[in-house]
Amino acid sequence: MVKQKEPLFWAHVKNDVRSRLVSGTVVLVPLFVTVAILRWLFLLVSGFLSPVVTKAFTRENLEPRVGQAITQYVMDHVGIIAPVTAVVVLLVLVYCTGALARRVVGKKVLALGERILLRIPLVKAVYSTAKQVVEAVSLPNRAAFKAVVLVHFPHPRMWAIGFVTGTIVDQNGKRFYKVFIPTTPNPTTGFYELAEPEELLLTDIAVDMAFKMVVSGGIVAPERYNARPIGEALM
Repeated sequence: MVKQKEPLFWAHVKNDVRSRLVSGTVVLVPLFVTVAILRWLFLLVSGFLSPVVTKAFTRENLEPRVGQAITQYVMDHVGIIAPVTAVVVLLVLVYCTGALARRVVGKKVLALGERILLRIPLVKAVYSTAKQVVEAVSLPNRAAFKAVVLVHFPHPRMWAIGFVTGTIVDQNGKRFYKVFIPTTPNPTTGFYELAEPEELLLTDIAVDMAFKMVVSGGIVAPERYNARPIGEALM
């Protein structure tokens, strides 16, 4: 009897440990990715603005305006104060730019600057593409992804999750769906394909849920979904 119980006991322990490791991974991986991205943004911003702020906090610039004790405190903590001030300056700059963009005069000034940028060949391509992507993802009245579909990828007998971003027409008048197929676990990279309607299945999976499926490698997923030929449903 003892010999029969031991395998069951260790199987239970093994399954319990495995499930806890998977649950911990699902919680920690997105957290680590978020922290890594925030850290990268912080270092990028502080790298640009910290030299300027540090120069402004030199003893020669501070002492004529503040007391000796305050100046010494700033000198002792300049390694912390400079990057934090740099980030605050950037946030204020972004806020003021947004406030300016909502005014009539500001719109005209920004439109003039944009026209100048769009006249420069290389800058035109980078700026226009970046603006379209940011507007598509951030503005509430523009749905970046219209639907979640299934597409044959990377093999004709396999299905992958894809996001429909729109349609396009060729020289013969045939309409194709523009489909973005994200990679796991980083959905910010992937593959862009033009697919014929008969090659796609339209699902009832919400876009947010589909992103969770991609990021978690399928660990987070609905128990059931419905799919049907997409036809011209989104055209």
